[in-house]
Amino acid sequence: MNVHAQPGARQPQLRGMHGDAIKIAVKEAAQDGRANAAIIRFIAEGINLPLANVELSSGLTVRRKRVFLHGDSRELTHKLELWLNAE
Repeated sequence: MNVHAQPGARQPQLRGMHGDAIKIAVKEAAQDGRANAAIIRFIAEGINLPLANVELSSGLTVRRKRVFLHGDSRELTHKLELWLNAE
């Protein structure tokens, strides 16, 4: 899935869509991978996945990121839809 990162926010938050990407705000600064790690944790917690099943596949140093979710695609799609509609 595509993610638009917003590091340095007041609170971690799912902020809806930004084009074709899910916009995620995290408190951590974009230094030394801290914001990337926070985004991965935020996604894992939001859709109730083990941390090991959420992988940042591209975009280590830019706001636009590509995240790969490991697992059953139907189940993951359902979890993502519930998460996005809950916010």
